[in-house]
Amino acid sequence: MPRAFRGATPFLASGASFMGLAHRLTVIPLLVVTFACASVQSGYSLGVEDSGTTKNVPVGNELRLVLPELDWTLESTNTAALALRSTQVGNVGGSSVRIWLFDVRQAGDYVLRATGDAPCRKTVPPCETPTVRYQFNIRAR
Repeated sequence: MPRAFRGATPFLASGASFMGLAHRLTVIPLLVVTFACASVQSGYSLGVEDSGTTKNVPVGNELRLVLPELDWTLESTNTAALALRSTQVGNVGGSSVRIWLFDVRQAGDYVLRATGDAPCRKTVPPCETPTVRYQFNIRAR
């Protein structure tokens, strides 16, 4: 006769067991989503608040730059050392953001500059929203 695992509950066709199964089926996808989000958020992050600071990042790790949704131009002092893997648009706290994922491939000190303009700066006549500039210093070891 097969043995049940400790803590396992047999499935019965009763209403109480069905509710327990329904609860488990609801919780499992939530756990999957939670852990999937946690794995995406591994690595090192830069944001507006990090402008002008130095971030220490081990070589071989992911570096994530998260900035408000604008028309951005990024410049790096070494594009081979900070290799752009992907760009995404997301939503954080109800605000649209742009996310760049970089692979840190070489040891050294690098600068990443971000220059952003509001989309209305390209209209005729352009709006007067000022250009935004950030500078991020990265120390890869």
